[in-house]
Amino acid sequence: MGKRAVVLVALVLLSGCSAVPFGSDSQQGAPTDTVTPVPVTDADGGATATATAADLPPGVSADGSVNAIELARAHSAYVENRSYTWFVDYDTGEQDFLGGVFTRRAVVGNGSFFVQQASLGSGANTSLYVNESGGFLRSTEGNETRYDLIEVPGDHSQYVFADAAIRRFLNGARFAVTTVERGGQTYYRLYTADGPVPDTLASSSVAIRNYSATAYVTPDGFVRSLSVEYDRFVGGDRSDVSFRYDYSGVGESTPRAPTWIGNVSRRSTPEPVQPGTTAPNGTTAPGGSTATTDEPTATDELDE
Repeated sequence: MGKRAVVLVALVLLSGCSAVPFGSDSQQGAPTDTVTPVPVTDADGGATATATAADLPPGVSADGSVNAIELARAHSAYVENRSYTWFVDYDTGEQDFLGGVFTRRAVVGNGSFFVQQASLGSGANTSLYVNESGGFLRSTEGNETRYDLIEVPGDHSQYVFADAAIRRFLNGARFAVTTVERGGQTYYRLYTADGPVPDTLASSSVAIRNYSATAYVTPDGFVRSLSVEYDRFVGGDRSDVSFRYDYSGVGESTPRAPTWIGNVSRRSTPEPVQPGTTAPNGTTAPGGSTATTDEPTATDELDE
């Protein structure tokens, strides 16, 4: 594969719902700032409170149904002008698929962002730092590391695919909605297991079993944590799929330029990846796009 093709594949993987933020040479750890559920008690000291319709986040109904488009819109509006750190752990159940198992960490703020992805199966570990000068890309696979300058790398929303995950995993399911609290912040916990499967996951050729999902949402629609697990059947083949993302450091995160950007040539390499561009592995570039194989899923650890 030529130099231009290699960099294009790296960018496509790094962006969009199927992409993986490439980590440095070691896997990035999940954020330590997580939501610890604490029951919200009523005046009589009762158990965890059930949310009332008047207080629910945008898109969440009293019957537990979710308008995922409305919720995703509220979420995007909340994070739009805030700095944050976003971590995702995605296992499609297909380690041989390029980008099929990975972790990604993105630090966003002050007009710049730094994305790191570690592939646990097939694929390179990749890092992308972006500021007003452009994008600085590093890819490491085996004993080989390459550096490239990307003149038009896109914005952070092409690498943080939280809104796409909200639309994919929460639409059409029915949730039990309760409230939890941490540090004075109220969260609405949306939980479902073995209920209706989102129509965005199943198809005439794909069956979904054992679907479960948990999301922690603030009253204004910020989905701080989302986790999903399910079994995916295609023909006689089964894949265990899991997906989880978490936000931390909201309003407090600062992207820092990595020391390796000095190794990047000031001569640009490939053209930017345009939305809808298809890479050799069948994934597509950002713009709400997804891979042609497994969809992402999430596992919830907030109840432990």
